[in-house]
Amino acid sequence: MSEVQAETLEKPEVTISDKAVEMIKQVIEQQENKNLYLRLFVQPSGTGLSFGMALDTRKNSDDHSEIHESGIEVVIDHISFPYLKGASVSYTEGEKSGFSISSPNADLLAAAAGAACGSCAGDAGCCG
Repeated sequence: MSEVQAETLEKPEVTISDKAVEMIKQVIEQQENKNLYLRLFVQPSGTGLSFGMALDTRKNSDDHSEIHESGIEVVIDHISFPYLKGASVSYTEGEKSGFSISSPNADLLAAAAGAACGSCAGDAGCCG
């Protein structure tokens, strides 16, 4: 087994707050598509790079995947994986309701981008 194949077998070990699970499941239900999963990724932003998330139906052979204890499948592409392994997804309600993603590896992102990482806000779907 090559090093790339061995790495692909690693699990993201993502934590999702109860409120985020509730909101993600609500959006999946509204979409009427039970084949949706939560994709986490790193994306370019005005400050360099930031974390993002989306509901998706397509997977690549080199994606890292795990079924969260809530039943939501979490997928991370191989480029974003080092930054998002062990990440936490939460949802805050209030004046600025929305999702946020934090990672114990955010310092890698800041080093790669030369700037601090952002967070995800707004309804489920692509954000960052």
